[in-house]
Amino acid sequence: MSVSEKKADRTDAVNHVHSHDHIHSHHDHGDGVSNLSPTQFTFVVLLNLGITLAEIIGGLIAGSLALVSDAMHNLSDSLSLVISYFAFKLSGKSANTRKTFGYKRANIVAALFNASTLLIIGVLLIREAIERFVNPVEINSEIVLVVGTIGLIANLLSMVILRRWSKSSLNIRSAYLHMLTDALSSVAVLIGAVMIWIFDLKFIDPILTIGISLYLLKESFEILRESVSILMQSAPSEIEVERVVRKLNEIENIKDIHHVHIWRLDEKSIFFEGHVNLTEDITVSKSMEIYEKIKHELDEEFGITHVTIQFEYNGCSASGVIDCK
Repeated sequence: MSVSEKKADRTDAVNHVHSHDHIHSHHDHGDGVSNLSPTQFTFVVLLNLGITLAEIIGGLIAGSLALVSDAMHNLSDSLSLVISYFAFKLSGKSANTRKTFGYKRANIVAALFNASTLLIIGVLLIREAIERFVNPVEINSEIVLVVGTIGLIANLLSMVILRRWSKSSLNIRSAYLHMLTDALSSVAVLIGAVMIWIFDLKFIDPILTIGISLYLLKESFEILRESVSILMQSAPSEIEVERVVRKLNEIENIKDIHHVHIWRLDEKSIFFEGHVNLTEDITVSKSMEIYEKIKHELDEEFGITHVTIQFEYNGCSASGVIDCK
């Protein structure tokens, strides 16, 4: 931190009410999504939307529910990629007096909506598959083979395009892995079509449908749970609040830490707020040294990059890690 920045922070701290030091730090990290060219992005999305439409039409004509369920899986991945790309663009907008945190949660809201829709689709597909067990229908395995093969080729092509950017972006890496599962799903559909064609095993289709739908439900539920957790400002599952407090209490001149809040603004940005009760009444410049140590520990040990500290000396009379009374 430069001398001028330290002076600015000290001025803010002095002006805080009740002589408390309220210090605030925020670091943003880039995202490789921005490096994916619009042309390539558009091609991948249109490719997957096209195969989704082809699988839905082909599945309805052939009577293959497995092909329709695979289409829903492809649709979910296309929507996820669109959401990831445009939510990133939206999240880059500057904060304002109405959106003081900016638009970083745009992708979380979109993911919540997307996951909720996919859960409903998954349940409906399973219900339809159970009905197929009771009342089997004729399936045109030749159509399933043709459409399934086209779907497999499209997924493999999408993986080739996304592979480069999957190494630098969490969003694109997720989309890349989804394309991989789509390819495996297409292989399953093709195997089912061959089994129906050769052995006339019609029950293979609803079995595959249930398998693909269960995987879709699992993935959607995990996204839904994670989205709700972020929107509810829950502490990240990988971070133990008690461990964070114990680590910070080891820093010299810190008596205790209370009124702690740890939450995520989005999938990457982790925030920390807390009251730091000091062992002695020190100067603002001395508190800045403690703050730098706190910020370093939180960033290096826990990946927390946004830190807000309120320093106290005999502040809250009865305190807990979470509350302040």
